[in-house]
Amino acid sequence: MKKQILVSTVASALALCAVSANAATVYSDDTSRLDIIGRMKVNLMNNDANPDRRLEGISRLGVDGKTKVNENVAVYGQVLYELQAQEPQNKDVDRIDIYYGYVGFDFGDFGKLQFGHNEDAFYQVSTVTDVFVDWGTNGNAYWGLTDNDYGGRKDGIAMYELNYNGFLLAASYQFKDASKHVNYAVGATAGYEFQIGEQPLGFRAGYNHYDGFRPHYDGEGPEHDKHQYIGGDKNETALSLYYGESGAPGLYAAFVYNWDKLENTYKVHGLETAVSYTTPGTDWTFTVAYAYLHNADRELSKRSYLGSDDRVFKSAWTGEILYNLTSNFQIYGEAERLNTSVTSPEAQNKLSLGLIYNF
Repeated sequence: MKKQILVSTVASALALCAVSANAATVYSDDTSRLDIIGRMKVNLMNNDANPDRRLEGISRLGVDGKTKVNENVAVYGQVLYELQAQEPQNKDVDRIDIYYGYVGFDFGDFGKLQFGHNEDAFYQVSTVTDVFVDWGTNGNAYWGLTDNDYGGRKDGIAMYELNYNGFLLAASYQFKDASKHVNYAVGATAGYEFQIGEQPLGFRAGYNHYDGFRPHYDGEGPEHDKHQYIGGDKNETALSLYYGESGAPGLYAAFVYNWDKLENTYKVHGLETAVSYTTPGTDWTFTVAYAYLHNADRELSKRSYLGSDDRVFKSAWTGEILYNLTSNFQIYGEAERLNTSVTSPEAQNKLSLGLIYNF
């Protein structure tokens, strides 16, 4: 296919998506494919969820492609952008941000090797409880205590992943990223899944090491800088167990335990558990989760949290009801109870009601 024809086809497909929001395969043959992917979400929130806005819209739009090189190797890539429908409160924040952006090699039964902006290998442990639309047990404010700007999707990730006969092996390396104060990071996850009746049962274990260079708080500067006393190197260990398949008919249950140590600052351990039930036909999904994070270092609490003599801990309950109106259109309601702690002196009751269109 000539370049000018392909560009014209892409432009036509983007125009089609803008009008009808239908899924679009730009090009497909025996060796290659190129798809337009994305979603549009609008949700209504209460004051605890977002004190600045009640109605918020976020969309994602990108392309995903794959080309077969020979019988054993294919190359692939994806770029997915996240776009805010409203003006950001912080004028320094862009309305368009990259969500995923990577390229790689698919070796079939011998795994995949990819490079770019993505989650690392360690995320494969905690992804089993990452089942909510808005909040839930992963990536939330209370769970962010274990992240220290290192969690979630990252830049400069090289990752190898193998899924074969129920075995999962993943290893990743993160190159230097000054924006996240990381010199480098290495991580790995291993797991195994087998069938119990018609449902899968699996477990995973992972480890991550960050070599960081964020400076320690030296006692000078604004009071809020005390929150930045987080040290340098970080080690993470996590175990997870899951039963069933999230979003598939029937029961799904997952549990994650993690232990983190951040050099010269704190040691924390936490647990996450999520249980959901999806009705036959996948029309309705009901999910509830509990998360708990604890730091027993009393001295750290006093130094990092404005002189408090309490121990740092956080816990939260989350619930969600999701209805699939069609295969790609969902209506959902989500509620979260964030309990009091050193970092949250007042309990929060967050509510969200939203619509999602996937394509």
